[in-house]
Amino acid sequence: MKTNKKLVLLLLFVFCKITIVKAQNLKLKMMSFNIQQPYGTDWDYRKANAAYIINTTQADVIGTQEAVNYQRDYLQQQTGYAWFGTGRDGGNNGEGSWIFYKGDKYTLDTPNSGNFWMSDTPNVPSRFGGSYNRICTYVHLIEKATGKGFYVFNVHFPTPDLPNERLKSMKLLTQRMANRAIQSDPVFATGDFNSNEDDAVTLWMKNGPDNPIKCRDTYRDVHPTGNVNTGFRTKFDYIYCPNDAKYTSQYSWVINTSVASDHFPIVAEIQYAFQNNPPVPTTHLIPGKVEAEQYASQVGTELENTTDNGLGQNVGYLETDDWMDYKVNVAATSNYNFDLRIASTSANGALNVFIDGQYNQTINIPLTNGWQNWQTITKNINLPSGIHIIRLQVATAGFNLNWFKFVDSNPSGLVIPGKIEAENYSYTFGTQLEDTSDAGAGKNVGFLDANDILEYSVTVANTSNYYFDIRVASLASSGRINVLVDNQIKKVIDLPVTGGWQNWQTHNSTIDLPQGTHKIKLEVVRSGFNLNWFNFTTASTARESLVIEKATSSSFYPNPATDYIHFDKEYDWTIYDITGKKIAVGHSQKADLAALNAGIYIVHFNEEQKKLIIK
Repeated sequence: MKTNKKLVLLLLFVFCKITIVKAQNLKLKMMSFNIQQPYGTDWDYRKANAAYIINTTQADVIGTQEAVNYQRDYLQQQTGYAWFGTGRDGGNNGEGSWIFYKGDKYTLDTPNSGNFWMSDTPNVPSRFGGSYNRICTYVHLIEKATGKGFYVFNVHFPTPDLPNERLKSMKLLTQRMANRAIQSDPVFATGDFNSNEDDAVTLWMKNGPDNPIKCRDTYRDVHPTGNVNTGFRTKFDYIYCPNDAKYTSQYSWVINTSVASDHFPIVAEIQYAFQNNPPVPTTHLIPGKVEAEQYASQVGTELENTTDNGLGQNVGYLETDDWMDYKVNVAATSNYNFDLRIASTSANGALNVFIDGQYNQTINIPLTNGWQNWQTITKNINLPSGIHIIRLQVATAGFNLNWFKFVDSNPSGLVIPGKIEAENYSYTFGTQLEDTSDAGAGKNVGFLDANDILEYSVTVANTSNYYFDIRVASLASSGRINVLVDNQIKKVIDLPVTGGWQNWQTHNSTIDLPQGTHKIKLEVVRSGFNLNWFNFTTASTARESLVIEKATSSSFYPNPATDYIHFDKEYDWTIYDITGKKIAVGHSQKADLAALNAGIYIVHFNEEQKKLIIK
């Protein structure tokens, strides 16, 4: 039997081509489901129905809203789905925007997943307005069979009576979606947006002129006209995808049942066509050197061979508003030297730097008198630890870029046990320095507001429970700080009122620290104080030496003492032990010490503090 070889080859080619195209597509079934909070809503009656909807729909990913932790746990137990997220008040507290996904089908990319709050302080539980904190949970999932990744952002917006807060929330959401770490992976948004289809917030999501990632309503892709109700006789619930031809909404429907929630779940089946050779972003380690051509994504640039040392390629043909994104992993929060290798034919070139979509600085590029006459310029940049996207955007053209490098400009050398001046931070947010009148003079950190941050890179000599002394001054209110070690809260400290911005006192407490290199973060919870220094000591490092004794005529004797001390005249006095615990108080010229054990104490009297040794 004769065969037509050309026909066979053609069929084989077509088959292979179809197979390849199919492999390039990502197909997802997604659901957005407001579970409804459990208080006074007969959750015990509703919960089996909610689980039944999930089990029968079998969506790949489900963005839920309004559920509290035990509702989440019930649904996980009944459905077998994996979940990710945190409560809107932190941890398991409050309602969550939990994301459920098929754990057997997808792997959670934890470094590129997280939560943020709809507020001006998105990294802590907070809100733009209204009665409740509002949170967005997002995941980057990897399909196990193909290795293809995608993002889902899931939200519950402020109520309809807060249009400005909802619009701010939408703008923050689209900014985060647009600035996701892996630009080549598709992104979706699910949620109860509390915004109907004619609402200004919905219209901005689709066509806002300053929207960086205009989106389509996948339901309207499939059903362009007609009324639709996802609860309350309107449409508050959406599954969005970017307005890009790579996204195809194939099916969408509303599960029209009131037995599970006061909202109806909405479902969409969406296909995304990956590029033939999508860029694979390299994660660059910082400190370290990054070749300019190793971007994760870019707009408007071109590569060319370079004559610079090491040869290779440089990025050139740059025009205003061209940009390059780089995915980086910063080893430690610090102030870095930022070296850039540039060549230019103009003295007016300029480069804008953005970190995770937030403007950082503008760098002016000097004239080097040639497209291949290379020069290294050095700037400074504060970088927080972790995974981030650095965008270099051309503000004014006229230069080429070969590489850039980050070198830690502030290796702290801060060792514990030891004293740390407050101004010797590796990173800060919101603080200012000022001259201090405290003993030793120098600078103190001041003008502190809630959510301000000070971070210090330290080396702890030994695992121990350390005495922690902090030197503060306050006018009329008691400040409060969180002390975090490697981003875990170790201590919450209420600070004393000292009666003046330069009336300094030492507050004493203790804190457990593990051996090794760590990040200590001081996070302002309640403002109203200045900070000069803090100190970590053990009993063997002579903590009593921290007591600042002024040369004055006020005194007491004997010292060392056994049963009592005499003051030079009658005073109000207070005695503290070495941990800062108040031991005794009185008003007299003679203080009875018979009840005190041998050891080291601190005596406060006549606005003085002096060391006392009891034998």
